[in-house]
Amino acid sequence: METLQIGAITKQVPSTWNEMTRKQLLRVLAELYGASETNGYRLRLLAILTGFRLPLLSALAPDVLAQLLPLVDFTTSEDHRLTAQLVPTLRLPGRHRTEPATTVHGPRASLSNATFGEFIFADTFFIQYHRAKAQHRATYLDKFLAVLYRPAKRHVDPEAADWNGDVRIPFNEYHLEQRTPRLAPVPALEKLAVLTWYRGCRAQLGLEFPEVFAAAEEIHGPAKAPEWDRVLRKLSGGAFGTVGETAGQPLRLVLAEMHDAAVEYNRLKTQKPSF
Repeated sequence: METLQIGAITKQVPSTWNEMTRKQLLRVLAELYGASETNGYRLRLLAILTGFRLPLLSALAPDVLAQLLPLVDFTTSEDHRLTAQLVPTLRLPGRHRTEPATTVHGPRASLSNATFGEFIFADTFFIQYHRAKAQHRATYLDKFLAVLYRPAKRHVDPEAADWNGDVRIPFNEYHLEQRTPRLAPVPALEKLAVLTWYRGCRAQLGLEFPEVFAAAEEIHGPAKAPEWDRVLRKLSGGAFGTVGETAGQPLRLVLAEMHDAAVEYNRLKTQKPSF
């Protein structure tokens, strides 16, 4: 956070995506994706992030404004990614009188409570969304959301012995066909926020487990999505048990196992034979 004082008023200004509020995130995304980068877009972003009104900022001396505008530049930098969960829930309206509105819950920050199985489906739909033709993208996006955002369990007890920190019902791929249409009415900005967050989490995973993502790209090529389901089948029967048991394992636990295996494989491949 940066501290900014104008006159007698002091504001705390986010300096990374993770320091934003949900409201700021949605307004920043609306500005970045809803308008062309005109000369005034940085000033509008500055108003969003600082909370100072646009007329007040516009009236500042040019040299003062020139010092303040760089505060918004992190929003277009690849060095800053959103991994904090700023959209923990989505509100789904009912589609008819007998179907009430409901709230669905997303994963925690950095996908910390995601399973390997739900990651496989979410990542597949995420990639398909970006590569599909315009008329099909909405369907893939709603499928992506339906994987990650699920209803809460009926009885959530953080004090229970089997509590795993996830309020969502377990992921079940056979529920997707029924649940996907419910995500369609979610506001476009909220969908964009989830995409932005997932993209940041995915990039973070790539930094944490570089050998896994590098191997996937080497095998399948950068233009093709990683075949995580193939990885799942290969891992099954080993340390994590059956296909179903492996899919239900924490995402980072599986990626860590894959990363260690890849590192060892590369070590052996480059090791000089001894005679």
